Amino acid sequence: MAANMHYPPGPPPLNNPIAILRFTRQVTSHLFETLTAWQRDYGDFFCIRAGKLVQYFTSNPEIIYQVTVEQAAHFHKDEDYKNTRHGLARFLGNGLLVSDGEFWRRQRRLVAPALHARRIESYADTMVQYALQVMDSWRDGVRLDISREMTRLTMLIVAKTLFNADVSGDVQRVGKALEVIQRHFVDTRAALLPAWVPTPAERRARRAKRDLDDIIYRIIGDWRAVGQDRGDLLSMLLLARDDDDRGMTDVQVRDELVTLLLAGHETTANTLNWTWYLLAQHPEAEARLHAELDAVLAGRPPTLADLERLPYTEMVIKEALRLYPPAWGFGRMAIEDIEIAGYPIAKGSSLNILLYFTHHDPRWWDEPDAFRPERFSPESEARIPKYAYLPFGGGPRVCIGNSFAMMEARLLLATLASRYRLELEPGQRVEMLPLITLNPKGGLPMTLRVRQGVREAAL
Repeated sequence: MAANMHYPPGPPPLNNPIAILRFTRQVTSHLFETLTAWQRDYGDFFCIRAGKLVQYFTSNPEIIYQVTVEQAAHFHKDEDYKNTRHGLARFLGNGLLVSDGEFWRRQRRLVAPALHARRIESYADTMVQYALQVMDSWRDGVRLDISREMTRLTMLIVAKTLFNADVSGDVQRVGKALEVIQRHFVDTRAALLPAWVPTPAERRARRAKRDLDDIIYRIIGDWRAVGQDRGDLLSMLLLARDDDDRGMTDVQVRDELVTLLLAGHETTANTLNWTWYLLAQHPEAEARLHAELDAVLAGRPPTLADLERLPYTEMVIKEALRLYPPAWGFGRMAIEDIEIAGYPIAKGSSLNILLYFTHHDPRWWDEPDAFRPERFSPESEARIPKYAYLPFGGGPRVCIGNSFAMMEARLLLATLASRYRLELEPGQRVEMLPLITLNPKGGLPMTLRVRQGVREAAL
């Protein structure tokens, strides 16, 4: 691309390696504050120039549509995902979240049937049963880290529904490994030293990969020992054949299982975390949710058929996804020179899409920081600007498990909220931790309260 390129607004270019390092550390330590300031100063399409590296950032729905739909063929996943030393590829291999091109299309075709609407409907009873088991272990007045509870619950569900595997004995091990992966991915220091340097972070990364491999290869080995088609995703992957009658290797299957384990539980767990947090602060919305659940369910567990009669439950989930989108941002890399929003983008440049800021932009949302589930009533939802609400991404790479996640979130919320309220301590401060997904920093301690009507019915 021509040397006389013009760029969108942004901070002054950085050309000194020491200045670049200091700048990177500052941004990493105060990510949301920095991004907020840049958007305020430079608008919703800006760039950071450091040496020969140019990083573009946008939260503008029209530009997001350009990148993810109109010009999707000109972009691959960002190189940070693919880096086999400090990127996600080190842990996820060449799974759906990382792969591109024809291989990605082939893998997506293989995975898609297991996440088809008709197939995921059969998972509903399993989701509710696991939620009931967790709820039966809860007690009135007990204070728990709800983020751990939701992580455990959603991990058990994804392993059972998609792999027909029981990982109840491995939840803590898997959870710790996935936490290490997320932190390793966003820690810029991981890229500064070669992988053979045994820093504490490097040792944690090696252990995380080893633990995941042990568990996933055990699941694959158990299936191969029997070789029976159980109708689950794991069976589909292991029995699949391409046009040359070749099946997937254990490594390829492992990569997809690890990817789905991470993506399939982490996003729903965090959706529920932030939903509980919001309901605890908005008693009127909580009361309306409880009224709907009481009227429709009358104390019994929900079923798949009940979901269409629980519109406010769905509105609560959608508003939580707007305020705290689990996949709060993602990156794309230009695979050839291209023009976006009137600016030339050189091949190899990264373009970062900041969905959190799209979801909080007053141009698209009235009182954007307020929790108002009514935004997602049918008449209001129809007025949301195109690509201003993308909790599952958009375009060809829209989250393949979005229907699974939405059904799961609604069923789990309906099951748990029918019996319990979750309370924050007075003055309790909950902060965001933006890793690959948007987590509550330091967990989410909350107090369990049996709902008054449920308590009286039990007497």
